[in-house]
Amino acid sequence: MKPQMVKFGKAELMECIDVFNVSKETQAKILELLEQEDPEPNAGVFFRYYNERSKVVEFEKQFAEKMGVPYVLAVNSGTSALIAAMVAAGVGPGDEVIVPAYTFFASVSAIVVAKALPIIVDIDETLTISPEAIEKAITPRTKAIVCVHMIGLPCNMEKITAIAKKHNLAVIEDTAQACGGKFHGKYLGTWGDFGCISLDAYKVIACGEGGVVMCKDEFSYTRAQSWHDTAACWRPKRYARERQEGELFCGENYRMSELEGAVALAQLRKLDWINDTCRKNWKRLRESINLPKGVKWVETNDNEGVCGYSLPLMFEDQEYAVRVQTAKFGIGGNALNETQGVRNWHMAWYWEHILEQKAATKDGCPFTCPHNKDIKLNYTVDSWPETKRIIGHMGTIGVGPFLTEEQIKTKIEKINNGFKTV
Repeated sequence: MKPQMVKFGKAELMECIDVFNVSKETQAKILELLEQEDPEPNAGVFFRYYNERSKVVEFEKQFAEKMGVPYVLAVNSGTSALIAAMVAAGVGPGDEVIVPAYTFFASVSAIVVAKALPIIVDIDETLTISPEAIEKAITPRTKAIVCVHMIGLPCNMEKITAIAKKHNLAVIEDTAQACGGKFHGKYLGTWGDFGCISLDAYKVIACGEGGVVMCKDEFSYTRAQSWHDTAACWRPKRYARERQEGELFCGENYRMSELEGAVALAQLRKLDWINDTCRKNWKRLRESINLPKGVKWVETNDNEGVCGYSLPLMFEDQEYAVRVQTAKFGIGGNALNETQGVRNWHMAWYWEHILEQKAATKDGCPFTCPHNKDIKLNYTVDSWPETKRIIGHMGTIGVGPFLTEEQIKTKIEKINNGFKTV
C-alpha cells in the first residue's frame, strides 16, 4: 500500500471495514477501488469542532429533529450523559438525588461522581420508579429525580413531572434502555429537564460506545457541553467572558468520536423500524401466549410506548417463578438468580459501593464530605422490600426485531407447552 498523504485515510478505513468481518477477497476489491481516488485533505478529521463534515454534529442535528428537542449533545457513553446532565442541573455536594432500586448501577454512580448522594427508593409493579415512593423521599436537600425507563418500559412521566414541578426539582430521564420509547405519544427523554440515552452495543440503537444528552434550554446545554469537553467552552463566542454565572468551569472529556458518530447516524435511521417491529412482535406474543393461573402480564404505564424488546410477566410467588425459569422454555428473569445468590448490578441490594459507602480515596468523598454530613445513608440489603419482592416474582420473554414469523410461532408454542409442565 502506498504511503498516505493525509493523517487519516485508506489504511484506517480498511481496519474499520475489517471490524465487520468482511472477507479478505472483498477487502482487496474495496482497496482497489479506493486506490483510484484521492481523499479530501480534511476527510478524516475526527475532532468535531474543526470538521465541516462532522458526523457527530450531523447525528446531533438529526437526533434533535427526531425527538423534537432544541438541544442535543453527543457524548462517549450513557454514563457520561448522566454525569453531564447532573452537572448541568447543578447537582453537587449537599444534594440528594432520588433514584430507583432497580436500575443499572451507572444511574447511581453518576450521582456520586457529581458529589451528591443517592436516595434510593422502591419501584412498583410497572418495573419503574414508584411516584408514591418519590413523594415520600423528598426532603429540603432533594435536588433532582432520576427516573429510569427500565428494559424499554416507560415511567409514569405525568405523575413524576407533576411531583417535580410541585417541589421545584430537576427531572433527569435515564433513557439508556428505551431510546425511541414513548409515554402518551411523547418520546421518553423529552418529558424531563434532561434525557440521557446510551448507545452501547446492547442498547436499542448503538455505536459501540456512546451516549446522548437532550436539553430543553441553551444554558443547560452549554453547561453539559462545557463539562463534556474540559470546559473548552464552545459557545457562540468561545473566548468571551461568561454570559451568565455558572457557565464557565472545569470539566471532563466525554467527547464522541467521528467513528462513533458515523455509526450512530446510520443506526438512527433504523430506530423506527427497530421499535415498530419489536412492539409488533411484543403485542403478538402477549396476545398469543396463554398464561396459566398465578401468572399475569406486567401492566406497563403505556403499552403503546414500550420499546418492546422485553416482555415482562409476574408470578404469584417466587417459587413459581423459579420453577419456570429452571425449566428453560423461553422465560428468563432474576428469580432463579436471587435464589442462587447471583450478584447483579441492576439491584440495589448488591450495590456494596453504596451500602458500604466505598470511595476511590481514603477520605471517603463524597460520603464523608462536610456538605453531605447531614445526609444519612443507612442502607442495608433489606432496605427495598417491595423491589425485592417484585424482582423475585418477575419473568421476562426476549423479543427483538429480527424474529421471523416461524420463530415467533415456535416461541409461542414452546412457552404455551412449557407452562403445562410446571
